[in-house]
Parts: sequence; structure tokens; C-alpha cells
Amino acid sequence: MKSLKIKFPNDGEKEFNFGKPIILLGANGAGKTRFSIKIEELNDPTFRNSNVEENILIHRIAAQKSLSIQDSISILDYESSKRSLFFGSSYQNITKIDGRFKYQPATILLNDFNEVLSFLFAEENKELHEAHEKDKQAIEEGKNRPDPITTIVERVTEIWNNLLPHRKITLIGNGIYVNYDEKKYHGKEMSDGERVILYMICQVLTQRPNTLLIIDEPELHIHKSVIDKLWTRLEMERNDCIFMYITHDLDFALSRKEAEVIWIKNYNGIDWEYDFLKINDYKEIPERLLYEIIGSRQKILFVEGTKDSNDYSLYQEIYKDKDYHIIPCGGCQEVIRMVKAKKSYEQLNAIEIYGIVDRDFRNEQEITKLQEDGIYCLKVAEVENLFVVPEILDIVEEVFVCDKGKGQKAKEFIKRLFCEEKNKQITLALAQEMKYQLSLFELGKNQFTPEEIKNFIDEKYSLDRIKEFFEVKQNLFDTSDTVEKILKIFNFKGMSKRIGEVFGIKSIEYPQKILNILRNNHKDKNRILQAIRKYTPELP
Repeated sequence: MKSLKIKFPNDGEKEFNFGKPIILLGANGAGKTRFSIKIEELNDPTFRNSNVEENILIHRIAAQKSLSIQDSISILDYESSKRSLFFGSSYQNITKIDGRFKYQPATILLNDFNEVLSFLFAEENKELHEAHEKDKQAIEEGKNRPDPITTIVERVTEIWNNLLPHRKITLIGNGIYVNYDEKKYHGKEMSDGERVILYMICQVLTQRPNTLLIIDEPELHIHKSVIDKLWTRLEMERNDCIFMYITHDLDFALSRKEAEVIWIKNYNGIDWEYDFLKINDYKEIPERLLYEIIGSRQKILFVEGTKDSNDYSLYQEIYKDKDYHIIPCGGCQEVIRMVKAKKSYEQLNAIEIYGIVDRDFRNEQEITKLQEDGIYCLKVAEVENLFVVPEILDIVEEVFVCDKGKGQKAKEFIKRLFCEEKNKQITLALAQEMKYQLSLFELGKNQFTPEEIKNFIDEKYSLDRIKEFFEVKQNLFDTSDTVEKILKIFNFKGMSKRIGEVFGIKSIEYPQKILNILRNNHKDKNRILQAIRKYTPELP
């Protein structure tokens, strides 16, 4: 398999196979763009020197681009248009940093759409001329005439029409045109997404073989439905080049299968701290979560739920000013597993990772043990209970302009519901306690005989011990006579929705109304946050 050796800052050379993309990941401000510039400088002698023999070819497409299309394209001769695209000027004695980047390689607003289109047409003219000469030669020599060629412009057109079948494009020297819904419009009237797609196709197809193509923010302005198709097709089209992507888009990063991943950790203005990430070494952490972790500069907080759940939205508001990047990862066991998994990977040690889980029916011993691992429990049985803590109910009565006494009725409703469900809740709490006790017997760490295992179970689950556990739980539930105490142990899904009935609100609307107050800087936002934070853990 063909490969390319690339020099890296402070790390010598590394060999990369063609057909296998490279992804640069890291938090904002970690120095990813400047890292790519350094790669260009180390590997491309034309970056700072003119009139040198080209070695490894680097072409970097910055995130900052001005993609305006002119009324007509100025077509230069082949060599002049080539230099204008790759060096920013048709002059011979010029470097890339001077011509193309104007000594601002990290921040310059590239405005080279006309240059890439000009070179595209110059390349097509060259192809047609060479094909014509071959055809003439075949006729003169009495040989079979060669098959018709597919020009670079035809290839661009085919890729575009395949990606956007309802928008047919025509590329000619006097302008770019798109046909859509029996209407024709000029390229300068394209949407941002259309211009980016055309620009990227043209940039990639005009590259020379054996080029390292660096693309900063390949997802910018491109619709989600097209991104993967576009870059997959371009990688196939140019399997004689290596693609290096700088991205913040997790979906895009995950779509580059078997990519080499470089994690840019930090940049001090001189040197970078970075690692070549071996994804298979992080088997305990799903790839998406791993990318999200290393792509954040903030401390990581794993929570239960999904990104469209109320609990995720609530946690975002509670810890908004605490410098946490909140990642929902499903159930409580996943939260626990992800936080504990971090300890297994030395490369992640510098990242602060914590978790929050529902209290559920956990005893104080279990809660303390979890906290030692960086996993904190709510002071209520489950996150939904935060919407109905007594302080919130009093505020809601006022904010929703309800009849006086509605807040008290809501509290009485919770007590009544608790009494109805108490026996069932005691049974569930007992089952949770027995599971926890069994978990203390770590079978995997030692060898036990069947007799020893049976003796342990008999000890933990004898009738007297079960009665003891039951009495403890029953006493806990019997003495929970305030709403605050009840919410600490009452594990009832749908509580926040049921309470809406008391206030004359549709069940599903109650938690949404609370969240809207928190999101929209409502005058009572701070009062509600203060009430909720009384029941949430104080994180490091």
C-alpha cells in the first residue's frame, strides 16, 4: 500500500497510508489550526522558500473563506493559473506564506474561488489538448483511436449532480449556472452550502498526486445529509492523496472510518502537547464519548438521560456557570461505568471527569463509596423530583398566577400519592438493598468454592437479615412525614407531570414551563435555581 511520511513538531516522522484519513481533534484554543500550519511548514519547502524543488506537497484549506463567485472566470495559461491557486500569485519568485497567506496563515480570509475555478478550466483545456494530440497521433500512425476522455470539469459536474440531483450544475468559462425546478440561476446566487460544496469538489480534484490535503472545518455550511457523502466520494476520487481534517463535528469525525486520530491537547505558543490516539486502546469508552471528552476544554460531567430529555436540560441550567461540559449517557450504570473507566487510561488523567446519578434507593454507604470515585448522588430519589421540591411548589403558585393554596395542595397530593405507593416502594427499596449487599461479594477478584458462595448468600440473605433490612426500610418510609423527606426516597416516574394537574396545567407542560423560566432569564429564574440547588450536589 502506498504511503507518505509526514514530519510532525517535536516527534520526527510518521508514515500514513493513502486512503486512510487523519483527524485532528481537540478543544477550542488547543492550537489545532496552528498545528496544521506547522505541518505545512515542516513538510512543504515552498511554504517559506521560493525556487526550490517540491518535495511533499501540502495544500491547506482554511476555515475562513470568502466564497464569492464572479460573473465570469478569468482563464489564465496553465502554469500561471496553477501558481495563482497554490501560491496566491502567478509570479515565479514567491512563497506560499507570502503570496497565498499574506504572512497570516492562521487568520487570513482566503479568497481564491476564482483561482480554483480558473485552474479547473486550465486543467480541462490541457486535458483536451493532450487528448486531441493523442487522437491525431493515432490517426497518423493508423492505430485505433483512443476512447473519449472524461475531463476534470465533467468529473466535478458528475459529483455535484450525484450529491444534489435536483440541482444540475453547468460549469463554463463565462460563468457557473445551476438549474433547479425549471429555473436557472448564476453561481453568485448560490446558497452558502452550495458554494462550499462546489469549492471543495474543485479544490480536491485540482490537487496534484501525493498531496497532503488539510481541510479546516470540512463541515462548515454543509447540510448534515450531504457531508459524509461528499467527503467519502472525494476521498475515493483522490485515493492518491491523504486527507487531514480539523473538525469540531462529532458526527463527521465518527463518519471517517478507521481514521488516524491526533489529539491536540494544548499549545503554549511555542510547542504542542499532542498524542496519536489509538481508539482500540479505549475499549471501555464509546468512540463518540471519547471524541466529546477530548474535544472539550471544560471539566466533564456525565449525567443520566439523553440530549432531548428534561434532566439533561435541567442539569445544563443548574451547572451553567460551573465550567462543566455535560454529557448524557443513558442510565445510571453507564454514568458510573464512564467515570470509573477514565481511571484506566493514563492519557485522560489530566481531564477532570465527574458524574451525577439519581439517589434512587441507595444507602449512605453506597453513596459515600460512589462519591469517592467522583460520582455524586442527588439529594432526591430521582431528577424528576427536582421539579416538585416544596420550595418550587410555593414559587410556582405565584409565577403561574394560581389560586392561593395551590402550592399546599400540591404538597398534599405528593403525600397522598406517597401513602398509596409506600408498600410497593418499600419492596423496591429492599430489593435494591439486597442487590447492593450481593455486590460487596466480588466474585471476580478471588476464587471461591461453591460452599463459600452459598455461605455468603445464606449470611446476607437469611430470613433474619431480610427482616432486618425490611424493618430498616419500613422505618425510613414510615418516618418520612414531610415533602422534603418523601422526595428523598420516593422513586416515582412521572411525578413532575402528575403535579401539573393540581395547578391546572397539562401534565407534560409543567416541567417544560419550569425549564422555560430557567432558559429565558425570567425574573424568577434565580429563585427557582436557588431552590433546586439545595437538592443537588456541590461539585468540585
